[in-house]
Amino acid sequence: MWFHKRFDFYAMLLAQARKTEEGLQLFCDFVQRPSASLGERVGAVENEADELRRILIEALNRTFVTPFDREDIFALSRVIDDVIDYAKSTVEEMMLFEVQTNRGLPPFF
Repeated sequence: MWFHKRFDFYAMLLAQARKTEEGLQLFCDFVQRPSASLGERVGAVENEADELRRILIEALNRTFVTPFDREDIFALSRVIDDVIDYAKSTVEEMMLFEVQTNRGLPPFF
């Protein structure tokens, strides 16, 4: 008998969002105390988030019926991914151009 595997797109989007939240917390820590190690951790979390997105897109491509519109799932995943991508590119540019943060700003959290 042939069965399609069921994918939980809600859980997959939530996992991607939580990984992005983890990366953004590291980004906020980086802005408060810039260091190469925090910058590398932001990059590592971004890579993990990319892998979660890859898995979601693969599942989306293998699924005939989705719980809501597949284009919406794809777009939501893309926007979540964009957020962590922007954090990573900001860290990379701050390190490359040796940009220092403004110490007069209040903490984000």
